[in-house]
Amino acid sequence: MEEKYTIIVPEEFHLDRIDLVIPASLEADFTRSQIQKLIKNEQITVNGLPTRPNYKAKTDDEIEITITEEEYVEPVAENIPLNILYQDDDIAVINKQPGLVVHPGPGNYRSTLVSALMYHIKKLSTAGDPHRPGIVHRLDRDTSGLMVIAKTDEAYEGMVKQFQARTIEKRYTAIIIGKPVKEHAVINRPIARHKKYRQKMAIDDDGREAITEYTISRIWHTQVSTFTMLDVRIHTGRTHQIRVHLSSIGNPVIGDQIYSKKWAKYKVPYLLLASTFLKFKHPVTGEELSFTAELPEHMKEYIVKLDTMLEQYQ
Repeated sequence: MEEKYTIIVPEEFHLDRIDLVIPASLEADFTRSQIQKLIKNEQITVNGLPTRPNYKAKTDDEIEITITEEEYVEPVAENIPLNILYQDDDIAVINKQPGLVVHPGPGNYRSTLVSALMYHIKKLSTAGDPHRPGIVHRLDRDTSGLMVIAKTDEAYEGMVKQFQARTIEKRYTAIIIGKPVKEHAVINRPIARHKKYRQKMAIDDDGREAITEYTISRIWHTQVSTFTMLDVRIHTGRTHQIRVHLSSIGNPVIGDQIYSKKWAKYKVPYLLLASTFLKFKHPVTGEELSFTAELPEHMKEYIVKLDTMLEQYQ
């Protein structure tokens, strides 16, 4: 088996080292040593030619990564901490920590949420992808928060139907750069794979319907800049939907490596985005369930930082 991944370097990564560009672009956990090994074996090329570990990528460089069968491994159970908020015979609800990739992929064949689930929850549905047992929906690597896990095939099918019918209520908390023009708005703009930078998503009239609703909950007017906390509800579930939509109105999520050119200046370990509320009907019993999650520590710490900056400015 062999998998190939292609990255066209966008301008925000111009002159960054290749071993930084690759994990940021793919949102993968490639280590520097893994990338160096792949480069040594000529499994990473730039514009069709072998490269070197300290190569500084240029805008529009084409980076191709080849993952061979030797690098690919089946997911196995691993004792990774897992915050289980609820579980019964059919489902579990977890609060995923930031930095944890949901399922195996390039650079992430170990230490994923799937591996954690296999360790802590012995019974998981395989009705979907057998390499992703229990997974009904996903969160980006650096997005923390609530996820529902299917333990039985009946539960999996029931949850998929609810996602398709858009009857599940999903709310997020985001801290963004700047302040949106409107206090409350619905962003209804279709999203598709970026035509040039295939590792990104983009607003595209030919894309799939994507609807994001937000309400401003806090504003910080500091000496450095203005920052805003949003309560976000998504009515569809497109890849990177919140991040693409907020970036499209000029208010990217703080720490977004892909959709914010100035992401590095804020020095946050993860995106300031978390799934904080989830409401759905139990896929087997029909009981209405709702769950709330606290903000992750890195977001709490940034709020304290913003409060301090605000006090100093006033």
